Amino acid sequence: MARSKAPSGDGPLFEEAGERSGENPPVAPRPANTRKLGWIPVALVGGLVVAGLWGAWVTKNVLAAGDLPPMAKVQLAGLVGEYVQAQARSATPPEQVTSETRAFMAEIQRNLAARGQAGQIVLVGEAVLAGEVPDITAELRREVYARVKMPQAATANAGDVMGAMRAAMAMPPTAANVPTGNPLHAPGN
Repeated sequence: MARSKAPSGDGPLFEEAGERSGENPPVAPRPANTRKLGWIPVALVGGLVVAGLWGAWVTKNVLAAGDLPPMAKVQLAGLVGEYVQAQARSATPPEQVTSETRAFMAEIQRNLAARGQAGQIVLVGEAVLAGEVPDITAELRREVYARVKMPQAATANAGDVMGAMRAAMAMPPTAANVPTGNPLHAPGN
């Protein structure tokens, strides 16, 4: 049925809808879905995946670093002074003392550098004025002396003046060595 007259403004909106019950309404052909994903959604999803992996990595590293305090102090002057005193008491030749002291200082430097690479800030104890900063001097001493031998004190021998003085000071005085009487009445006075 052909449409012969234009619909008037007073009538129903779809007057002819009932008249075409047997016909199928014309359908516009659908274009085939050949459109691919754009680069923006792919970049967004990729960015979210990268951000998630980075967050997991940071969380793992923060939780794993719990055994190492972020800041610590070391009594470096005491540690070096202890080693120097031990070297002074040893009977080591001067050339060997120099090489052993260099090895000791290099090991301290290596240990502190390794702590810095691990993210720990090490303060010299003499520079820490106040605050609750853990002291790692004992731990550093243990690690350094595990690699560098601590000098042993020399044994006192009879030819050594300091050894003889120590031996004399250690002997208790006997009655024969203690002066008695008035020194003015001694023979020859």
